Amino acid sequence: MNIRVILVLAWTLSLATALLASRPQQKRPIRETEINAVIEAIQDEIYDLKLEKDFFSVGTTTKDNRDQEILNVYLQPDVMEDSRSWVIYKLMPDGEILRMYEIGRSGRIYLHGKPGEFRITQPDYPTVFMDDDELCKLKHDWVRRHFVVDTNPSAELVAAARARQRARRKAY
Repeated sequence: MNIRVILVLAWTLSLATALLASRPQQKRPIRETEINAVIEAIQDEIYDLKLEKDFFSVGTTTKDNRDQEILNVYLQPDVMEDSRSWVIYKLMPDGEILRMYEIGRSGRIYLHGKPGEFRITQPDYPTVFMDDDELCKLKHDWVRRHFVVDTNPSAELVAAARARQRARRKAY
């Protein structure tokens, strides 16, 4: 093979690689099923790690059940092509956090980071380190939903949450 052909092929390959690497990631809108799955993953982690008691008096309670705390959750309206996105919510005792999550091929949600280990140097961190105006803008622009934490959950609720968490850990 001619050396010029080899050089042209190598140059073309390196140019194509550079162009692909520099292109911005594509985004798509988050689906309602994914929003519900993120909320379920948040609740499952809370019950699996026995954090539910830390939520006492953090949200608003329901009229029917004083043990149920209702909290806001804010989801980035777009999902990146690598199936990652962000969520803001209160995770006690850490407080309010900005947290990355990933959507698995099956639709299962994998929350990034571990409670108690959120630091400003990590991709997931307490919102107290964010600029107030930026945080308010995100909360205004992102999709807002609610989730419920039962501070006195039934054994069945906890068992189901732990089973889903085990499945997440096993699959990840």
